[in-house]
Amino acid sequence: MKVKLLLPLLLVSISIFAQEENALQKKKQLETAIQKVQGAKRLKLLDSLATYIYDDTNLECDSILRATITYAIKLDSVNVATKQASNLIDYIAHVSRDFKEGKQIIATMSPLLKKVSSPKLLDHYYINIANMYYYAGDFDASINAYDKASSYATQYKSTTQGLITFRKGVVYVDKGEFGKASLALTEAISFFQKEKDTLKWIDAKGSMSILYSKSGFYKESKKEREEQIELAKTFKSYSNIGVIYFNMAADDNKAGLQTERIANLKLALKSNETSQHKTFFEPIFKSALAVAYAENDSIALAEKIVKALEANSEKYTTNYNEAFYLEAKKSLLFSKKEYKEAIVYGDAYLKLKQKGKQFEEIQLAEKFLFEVYEQIGDNEKALYHFKNYSHIKDSIGNIQKTRVLAYYQTLYETEKRDLTIENQEANIALLDSKNKIQNQWMFFGGSGLLVLFGFVTVTRSRNFAKKEQKNQEKFTQDIINAQEEERTRVALELHDSVGQQLMMLTRKSKNSNDTSMETLAKDTLQNVRTISQGLHPVVLEQFGFTAGINDLINTIDANTELFFTTEIENIDTYLSNQKALHLYRIQQELLNNIIKHAEATSVTIDIRKIKSTIEVTVEDNGKGFDYQQQIKFSKSLGMKSLVERSKIINAKLKINSILKKGTITQLTFPI
Repeated sequence: MKVKLLLPLLLVSISIFAQEENALQKKKQLETAIQKVQGAKRLKLLDSLATYIYDDTNLECDSILRATITYAIKLDSVNVATKQASNLIDYIAHVSRDFKEGKQIIATMSPLLKKVSSPKLLDHYYINIANMYYYAGDFDASINAYDKASSYATQYKSTTQGLITFRKGVVYVDKGEFGKASLALTEAISFFQKEKDTLKWIDAKGSMSILYSKSGFYKESKKEREEQIELAKTFKSYSNIGVIYFNMAADDNKAGLQTERIANLKLALKSNETSQHKTFFEPIFKSALAVAYAENDSIALAEKIVKALEANSEKYTTNYNEAFYLEAKKSLLFSKKEYKEAIVYGDAYLKLKQKGKQFEEIQLAEKFLFEVYEQIGDNEKALYHFKNYSHIKDSIGNIQKTRVLAYYQTLYETEKRDLTIENQEANIALLDSKNKIQNQWMFFGGSGLLVLFGFVTVTRSRNFAKKEQKNQEKFTQDIINAQEEERTRVALELHDSVGQQLMMLTRKSKNSNDTSMETLAKDTLQNVRTISQGLHPVVLEQFGFTAGINDLINTIDANTELFFTTEIENIDTYLSNQKALHLYRIQQELLNNIIKHAEATSVTIDIRKIKSTIEVTVEDNGKGFDYQQQIKFSKSLGMKSLVERSKIINAKLKINSILKKGTITQLTFPI
């Protein structure tokens, strides 16, 4: 039996050894050939050797990559230099981690890139740069590099766009920009679905579940992971399903679902049995299960796992696995009430986590030491660790609230973008209808023999087109009304939920005498109020249009250098609530456009009742613009919303803009 077990291992060892021998022989042959030639032939052989070692062997490749880059630059062969610089940066990102050298390579290559003829080379080059910056913790530089990669990927039939978007989403998660992360990951998932790239689809859903978990959305996280597991089961060659169960267990622990936590960790271990990464994940999953057993009064089971880990200490308790083992050991000792030994392992675990600045783990490590010292009656040290724990917990809580707020704000901004797209589609449909009418009139008008038939056909078609046009306009207006409803809902959500929590946080920080925390809390609360006011103006709702528009003007006047001249009559009695809201939004959009684009110094606003109509005039002395070009070709939601809102309140909109002289906008509608 032993012979049967040893034989496969022996064959594998012989195979690996043979592969290494072949690689060394080929390397030696190429090196010998390189020494005999110069110039372009030498560079070609260097490029072949570097590519072979990097792509096809496990041999160290950094020295040959450096030599190839240097020689390629010497011969002004920028394509080869870029290709091998990309490989070396990838090697640095994943193996050597010498980020200083990586930045030096980027600086050396920067002036040469304009000569590179292949967008594909530049695409992969910037992807590897982005990966390196991500591992170096420079998230802004990573995002910038991914954006450059994307710009080159669009220049050829690239399959990397989805991957770039996915990796940007991962960076945004770690950067804490949850709104942008959600949008990027959603886009990547859609891309992978379209391309039927199930492996990347599963990975992207995994990142989405982590995003939800970090935001405290455990229900959404669980849903993503359950879908991820179903996909992974369908796609049987997916080897990391154990990681999904492991992450689900972590969420279960945060939610206090201990039975589910243990069940998912068992599933993680079971799935790992058939994984190609079994050796890597086994100590992680086992340590986590030991912690779960220890924290749920299953001491014997926890002790059995810990002893198994210690039996192979070199493999399971050192290097990358050390932190997982220390966590299991300290939890077991605490459950056995061996508090002094638990402190030793707890201190070691805390120091290890502090090196990596893993704040959530540091927080839990401080809490553990507080609980241990409390058990042995050392109140001074218990208080010290409790203060550390509380400070980190509050900081993480504040950061999470701020990030969740940013998440909602980004989704609100995305709503504008989506509405722009829908408006564009509606406008395309309107233009198609108009073109259809014109073409039909021309065709039938030229056919004398079919005048009657043509007349009937065109009339019916025209009526149908008009009806279709009205339907499209109604659809666009329904979108705007739905947007207002959603704005109101989000504003109330911010006020009633996030706003109240931030108000409590403000009071708590004030009582704690922590000025920086108090300032952060107040600023965040003010941001929430500003966003909520922009989404749903309370003054308009409570005091009417006239008070609302005056409040809007006063706010802009206080925060910009614009000089306002106003003549505003009280027209509240002539406006329904819906008309007041749309008229307010029109004024808001006009003033926002003046602030952002007009470069004006003064604005005149005239609102008055004249006989049976309301007339509104807004005039600025800005740089002006070509209105017809804007309304025809602009992708901006602003102009289109002005037109559609004017139609909703049955108003005539007239915009007269002269370049370098300013713009006059007039709106007239019947009472």
